[in-house]
Amino acid sequence: MHSLVVHRNILATPANLVGVLVIFGLSLPSVLSAENPPSIATSATVVVAAFDSSSSSKGAARFVASGERDQEQINAAIRALPAAGGTVLLMEGTYNIHQEKGTLGGVIIDRSHVTLAGQGAATRLLLASNQNANVIRIIGSGVGHITIRDLMVDANREQNSEGAGDPNISHDRFEFCGIKAFRQAPRGPSAAEDTHDITIRNCIVRNSHRLGIMLEGPNMQVLDNLLGNAGSDSVEILTGPGTIRGNIIEITGQTHVAIGTDRANSVLMTDNVVRVKKGGKLDIGFRSWAGSKRHVIANNVLTVEDGGSCALAMDVRGTETTITGNNIFTFDPSRPTRIRITAGNAVVSANVLENVVIEVDDQTGANLPIEVQGNILRNSQIAHRNGNLVGTSGKGKQE
Repeated sequence: MHSLVVHRNILATPANLVGVLVIFGLSLPSVLSAENPPSIATSATVVVAAFDSSSSSKGAARFVASGERDQEQINAAIRALPAAGGTVLLMEGTYNIHQEKGTLGGVIIDRSHVTLAGQGAATRLLLASNQNANVIRIIGSGVGHITIRDLMVDANREQNSEGAGDPNISHDRFEFCGIKAFRQAPRGPSAAEDTHDITIRNCIVRNSHRLGIMLEGPNMQVLDNLLGNAGSDSVEILTGPGTIRGNIIEITGQTHVAIGTDRANSVLMTDNVVRVKKGGKLDIGFRSWAGSKRHVIANNVLTVEDGGSCALAMDVRGTETTITGNNIFTFDPSRPTRIRITAGNAVVSANVLENVVIEVDDQTGANLPIEVQGNILRNSQIAHRNGNLVGTSGKGKQE
C-alpha cells in the first residue's frame, strides 16, 4: 500500500500561483495555473515581503516593500482581500512604518475578518522616528474577527515620545500604542458599534509611548505574547468580556501597569508571568477598574528582582473578584509590594506570597465581604484598613 502525500504552495499573485501535487514521489503540475488561478486561494491570502526578505519570499509576494513607508504595501494588501476577508502574510524582514496621512496609525485594519500574520520574531514592524502614532490601529464601527499573530511590533518610544493628546477627549492621549483597537478616532463622529472579537497572539510588543496593546470592545483575547516596557500599560482590555493569558512581561524601565482593565467586566487574567528586572520600575502588576465586576486573577507569577521595584502587585478596585493560585515574590524584604483590595465580594485564596502585604481597604462603603483564606505568607501580612474582612486564615504574619 502506497501513501498519498499532497503538497500545495499558494503564491499570492495570479501570475505566480502554482499548485504542486506529489503522488508516489512524482511531481505533476496541478490544474491551478497562471492562466486558471483559483479565486478562493488567490484572494484568501495576500503575501507581502520586506525590502530585506529573501529572494524566494519576494518571489512569492504580491507586494514587496521598499524599506520606506512600508505600511503602504501592508495596507494595500489588506484592501486587496476579498469582501469575505482573509490573511495578509508578512514575510521575514523589517518593515518601516510611518503614520498614514489622516489616520491614527501606520498599519490600518478598518474591515472585519482579517488576519495579519508574520514569521514570528523574524517579522519586525518598526515605527519610524517622529511619527507619534499607533503602529497598528484597528478602527471602524463594528469591525471585528481580527487576529494579529506571529510578529514583532517595536513602537520605538525613544524617538516617538512627543504624542500627548487632549486629556479632555476620550482616548486622545492614548493613540500612541503598539496595537490599538477602538471603534473611532477620538475627535471623529461617534460610531455605532464597538470593535469586537480581536485576538493578539504570539507577538512581541515593546517600547510603546502609551500602551503596548489596548483593545476596547467585547471578546478580546491577548494570548501568549512577549511584552515589555510601556509609558502606560503593557496590555489593557476595556469593556469585556476578555482574556489576558499566557503572556510574559519583562519590565526593565518605567511602566505604569503590566496587565490591566478599564471599565471592563468578566475578564480573565491567568497564567501570565511578570518579571521586574534590575532597573525596572512597575507601578502596578495587575489592575481592575473601580465599578468593574467579575475578574479572575489566577495562576500568575510576579517577581521583583534585585534592583527592581513594584509598588502594587495588584490593585483590585472592582467587585466579584477571585484572586487565587498566584505566586508573588519581591527580592527586598524591606520594600514589600502590596495586593490592595478596595471593593468587596472578593476572595483571596491559595496564593504563595513572599514580602507582600495584603491590604484590605474597601472604599465603596457597600460592606460586601472580602475573604482571605488559605494563603502561604512568608514575611508577609494582612493589613485590614476598611471593609468586611470575613476570613484571615493562612500561614504567616497577620495584623
